[in-house]
Amino acid sequence: MSALQVRDDEMVPLRQAIELDGRDVLDLGCGGGGFARRILAETGAASVTGIDTGDLSANKPGQGVRFLTGEAQALPFGDHCLDVVVMMKSLHHVPIDAMDGAFDELSRVLRKNGQVYICEPAYAGGFNDILKIFHDEGIERAAALRALERAQSRSLFRLEGRHDYIRPLRFENFDQFRRNLMHLPWLKSRITSEVEQQVAEKYSEGAKPDGSASFTSHMLVFGLTCSR
Repeated sequence: MSALQVRDDEMVPLRQAIELDGRDVLDLGCGGGGFARRILAETGAASVTGIDTGDLSANKPGQGVRFLTGEAQALPFGDHCLDVVVMMKSLHHVPIDAMDGAFDELSRVLRKNGQVYICEPAYAGGFNDILKIFHDEGIERAAALRALERAQSRSLFRLEGRHDYIRPLRFENFDQFRRNLMHLPWLKSRITSEVEQQVAEKYSEGAKPDGSASFTSHMLVFGLTCSR
């Protein structure tokens, strides 16, 4: 693979990979809903639905966008009602034993020639090295890639292209890193003082004298088309 482009804005590779204008789009694993709103505002999508497993009461709906609580393996949609599904760093959050079922659901709800955009962080690089000290997702990320391969081998989807990129991340100081990343609801275990000290030491290895630090994350991007 040739040298990857650096993308500060993750909307750019999405728009390059998938045609969204006039489409009914699902942002699966929408979190706070910001990306779903951007899809509607910036792409000309006909409608956008954001789905996540948590409490979405703070995600205010607007014209053309709505938010639903649900799971990838049991989507609250009828058959063949969507054109595009976007999974931004969310496939590895699906329970491993439900990943195949999630792809079955994607195939069910997509219309003919419907598309799926899957963006997953690679288990490598400087950002992953510090993240895995307190939140090691190696097993989940590997399982997500295997499930994606099985979805193709089961003839549910065909791979149309890879659009990997490098995502830069910068933190003003360790306190910002800790606030942004070390109190997320999906962390697998409680962060002890000993673990926090290990993270702080790893952060300081690459920090500048003013306390700021920059990292990069290799994002694996797959553009799929429904084979049905």
